[in-house]
Amino acid sequence: MKLLEKCMVLLINAHLLMATVAKNTTTLDPRYDEMNNDLVCYSKYDKSRVVRCNSACVQKRIVSRYKINSEYDFDFYYRVGCESKSFNPELQKLQCSVKEFYGSAYTIDYMIKGDTTRNPRLFVRKTCCFTPYCNEPVLYSHRYWFRRNWSMLAIMRNKYNSQHLLLFVVTSLIGILMVYGIVTKVMSWFKSKQMSQSGQKCRELEHELILESSFKDSTIVDTGLEVTGRLTVKETAYLLSQLPDQDKVKYSRMKSVSTEESSKSKSAQSLAVVESEVVAGSGTRRVFIKPPLKTKAKGWGHTLWSTVRTINSPYDLLYRMIEHGPYQYPFTALELLCLFEETAFKMAEEPSLLQIEADITVIGDIRGRYADLHRWLQLTGWPPHNRILFLGGILDSGESGSVECLALICSLKCRFPKHVFILRGEPETSPFRMSTRLHPVITRAVQSCIKRMCTHMPFAAIIGKSVLAVYSGFSPMIREKGHIHHLFRPVTAEHMNAVERHIIFNQPSNRVRMYRPNPNTEGDWFGKQAVKRACKATRCNVMIRGQSYVPYGYLPCWNNRLINLWSAPGYGSDFGAILSISKDLVITPILMEKQT
Repeated sequence: MKLLEKCMVLLINAHLLMATVAKNTTTLDPRYDEMNNDLVCYSKYDKSRVVRCNSACVQKRIVSRYKINSEYDFDFYYRVGCESKSFNPELQKLQCSVKEFYGSAYTIDYMIKGDTTRNPRLFVRKTCCFTPYCNEPVLYSHRYWFRRNWSMLAIMRNKYNSQHLLLFVVTSLIGILMVYGIVTKVMSWFKSKQMSQSGQKCRELEHELILESSFKDSTIVDTGLEVTGRLTVKETAYLLSQLPDQDKVKYSRMKSVSTEESSKSKSAQSLAVVESEVVAGSGTRRVFIKPPLKTKAKGWGHTLWSTVRTINSPYDLLYRMIEHGPYQYPFTALELLCLFEETAFKMAEEPSLLQIEADITVIGDIRGRYADLHRWLQLTGWPPHNRILFLGGILDSGESGSVECLALICSLKCRFPKHVFILRGEPETSPFRMSTRLHPVITRAVQSCIKRMCTHMPFAAIIGKSVLAVYSGFSPMIREKGHIHHLFRPVTAEHMNAVERHIIFNQPSNRVRMYRPNPNTEGDWFGKQAVKRACKATRCNVMIRGQSYVPYGYLPCWNNRLINLWSAPGYGSDFGAILSISKDLVITPILMEKQT
């Protein structure tokens, strides 16, 4: 029986081979024209058969789709041969033509739709060529089909070799990730460059919140005062004469070291007593807000100018920077490193929640505008005649005056630690890139020193037991003052907890009642009810924040319970503003219009 079966198989194969040879020796299929049959083309995917064609050689990749039991099956197959005749007018337009691309090979994609209930469709990709043997078949392109219950992995494994497929997929993923990384890097670089040139790196306040505010332009009182920030010789001499001598300051500090050590335990005990009295007290005082006063910037604009000046002050950085004026200062690396290290020690002695008495000036984001910083100090008065609280936002990587701003504020902080206070903002938390005025190695050392100093900055302040000052927002995890007071410092941006991130990155929104995640930033949105809870937790009436620029630099919201402050005129906004808080908790906004 086995011998008989083998003989039958051999007879069948011989018959098929003879039929194939006979078919190959025939002239042409009746579908083709009988004229000029001199174009030889392949007609089988394994190159075992050729035919003579009249018009063109074709390759067809066909996907057949049909519907069975409300599901679709797909059939993929491959055809080579001659261009066939068609009586359909639409298909006649898609036939190969040697005049289409001047005899060059080209590809056509089209679809043929059926009319039956199975909804069959043929998706065809046809390649036309016009030279002998030009339709060379693709290897392993025989017909195959997919079943409905097959997974995509099984389909790909059935069509391709799994090893080659794995290599192809891994290579494609690596290439896509590399291209995506390069494109993202280039786009972020262009975006940061554009934002630094236009002054739009700061976050704009929500438009609905601006429209909801009750602040009106008609309430602004124009004083007609123009501020240049440049002191005359007489004003400079008077200001320098009011500064205490550095030797007397050092002697007073050394004398107070012994008394501080002896009273350290007593102050720790009294701190808890004072906090309990504040919490259990009769309540906070009422805060009043006056109409804003308008001034105008004058001088040499808002950018940092470089100049050469002869400095006659003694070897103290604060004296020399005041005498040098609002211009680029020729720092040395040793001056900056010593200054920032001393400032870090000063701020490390302060708690994370500052308790400040009233009669103080609050300054918002400066963003590296050194000339504007001199204007504000000239307008409100220099320490020790004036006490100042900086909400943060002193630095800006796109502004060359950032180092001057930070150095002047730190010099004032070291000389007058009870008159100058600094809070930590988003620019002090984010990486800061210093302008290349020093050697690259020295620049990196100064940047590292600035980063280390910023980790010691406090997070919030309470003014007159009634005004809460933060850089940007509040946290739902804060239930009392102690939750801010006991925040650990120094802390880097990578090791910040949720409370610290909420204070620095949260933003107000009129579409939120309490808190809601913000996918665009590291913080959350907070609403009107959240501000009420924050004031209740800290026993305050008003909350002051910075970070966002507003049309006039000053914008009260939600029944004057939240005050938005921006102090950099010409940077995102045409105005900058500061707040002057008197002993009676009367807040007077002072606006400054940018120089035109």
